[in-house]
Amino acid sequence: MTDLWERVRQGDSEAMVSLYKQLYADLLGYGVQLSGSNEAAQDAINDIFLTIWDNHAKLKPVENVKAYLFASMRRRIFQFAKSKNKLSSIHSGELLFGQAENDLSHEEILVAMQRSEEIRRKVQKAMEKLTQRQRELIRMKFFQGLNYQQIETETGITMKTAYNTVYNAMKVLAEELHNTLFFLIIFFFC
Repeated sequence: MTDLWERVRQGDSEAMVSLYKQLYADLLGYGVQLSGSNEAAQDAINDIFLTIWDNHAKLKPVENVKAYLFASMRRRIFQFAKSKNKLSSIHSGELLFGQAENDLSHEEILVAMQRSEEIRRKVQKAMEKLTQRQRELIRMKFFQGLNYQQIETETGITMKTAYNTVYNAMKVLAEELHNTLFFLIIFFFC
């Protein structure tokens, strides 16, 4: 996993996708245990990975990537809880939302993870509605971080065409996904 981290630091979008896919289920289970909320855990995971990608050039080497991301998850859940005044207590470095009897069981965690799989399927179905060109430009714009002028140079299409293609792709995705988190697309399929 250290090699994936190094590749992410260098701006490798495929490494980012691999890291996300490899650790998503573990992070989700941990996040649900900490927060008691599938939604809060998903938000924290996506926030962490967006922050990593946005700052990939500034990242430091990490020896234990999983431990680093679990610590990031713990901090992020704490920040979310603190900002929403939902934190009821802190005990032994873990967050407790409500009383111990309200702790999530393995079955509840599995249900939360299955819901994530359902979201992934919805995103995949929505991405299939895009043309190959739209998927390519979405990847370049949002995952490689290219601006429209760079896309023009890379593909040979005009900036206006690139903008319109990305805009139309985003309309299709927004229509297909309704309330599903739009930026999950970047991590699952680009």
